[in-house]
Amino acid sequence: MKKHGMMLGVSAIFLLSGCGSTEEQETKSPQSEVQETQTSSEEVTAADDESEEDVILESPYKEIKQHFDQWELPEGGEEGEFVNSVTYENGYTFDKDTKAMIARSWGKNGEEPQATEAQEVGIIMGRLLDAAEIPSPENRKKGNASSQTEPIVQRLEEVKELNDFEPLEEWILETEEIFKAYDDLEDEEKAVVYTKGYEELQKMADLISKDGKEQGS
Repeated sequence: MKKHGMMLGVSAIFLLSGCGSTEEQETKSPQSEVQETQTSSEEVTAADDESEEDVILESPYKEIKQHFDQWELPEGGEEGEFVNSVTYENGYTFDKDTKAMIARSWGKNGEEPQATEAQEVGIIMGRLLDAAEIPSPENRKKGNASSQTEPIVQRLEEVKELNDFEPLEEWILETEEIFKAYDDLEDEEKAVVYTKGYEELQKMADLISKDGKEQGS
């Protein structure tokens, strides 16, 4: 009887030990899940950082972006009538974020306001944004649609008159050639050429706008 009682006592101890072990496992499990979640989040964040670092602008966009980023708006402007804008005495208005020209006031006699040399880079950016405001390839006019491409070439010519930065000059010449050949092509070829030119203009617009905001001039 005593032996039997001892066996029961030992069995009870083992059972209690087993219960204790189960409780410890159940207690550790949530902690493990938290650690796994944190590790997973860290891996996702690291992957996002790597993907951002992998986005590298190709030439000449890289050099042009650096050129625009280094330029600052001239001093002396006043708060403009547009949101987050600055207007200068000669009638030119620029967006404070993009630094691109967004408007200009003509003289009383209809004379074009004279820009200062210090404003030229901002005017160039405004002209480029204006050139990019063309119909998407899906919405372009078919057939002989020089009216769609002539304003683009005109804007690029205006930029050339103000620009003295070689990488931008090269980009302008290449982009102009795309649109100058437009009217001499068959309609199927026009679709391909127009799309290429449109994409180049949108790259430039995105580079200037930075945050994707649409600007005009």
